[in-house]
Amino acid sequence: MRLDEEWIRARLPKAYRNDPIDCLAYDYLDGLTVMQEGERGGDDVVVYRATDEDDLRYWELEQVCRFLEDKSRRAPKTWRYERSYAKDNQWYYVEHRNYDYNAIEDPRLRGFEHFLLLARYGLPRERWEQRVEEYVGLMNYWYDEPHWDYDRRLLRFVEISDSKEKDDRNDPVGEPRPGSVIRVED
Repeated sequence: MRLDEEWIRARLPKAYRNDPIDCLAYDYLDGLTVMQEGERGGDDVVVYRATDEDDLRYWELEQVCRFLEDKSRRAPKTWRYERSYAKDNQWYYVEHRNYDYNAIEDPRLRGFEHFLLLARYGLPRERWEQRVEEYVGLMNYWYDEPHWDYDRRLLRFVEISDSKEKDDRNDPVGEPRPGSVIRVED
């Protein structure tokens, strides 16, 4: 699939404009439909159906934004509980006394923030806002009440409640089980 490289690069932050953006090398276009070849002779798969050429360009830009490596110098946020290691299918944690996020560490957060930061430069406001809402929904999926929101001014996720994460059986997992905190750090 041939990207509109010039158009995409013009919509990326300057630090990313010379990076490789060949993340759609295995896709091809059938009109406005993005396709992938079927695996081992299977049927080809529809990846995305664009409504027009602009929609296709914005979709391609989103894929590039998901592909680009995070070059930011922003310090990683400190989670109250960070996973240290697993033993006998149980996590053991390090607890921080001073922290940015009270929730248990979520590895998706940094990638979601990076994508939304890059996409903000090139997507129309309403399409970017749709992606923000989509990612806020993904971050809140395991919570009974919303726990996360996205600060559009600071361009980062913020906690908005003390609700705790639940597992797929609706059991709370938002706090380490007794005896699983192996170290407390300042």
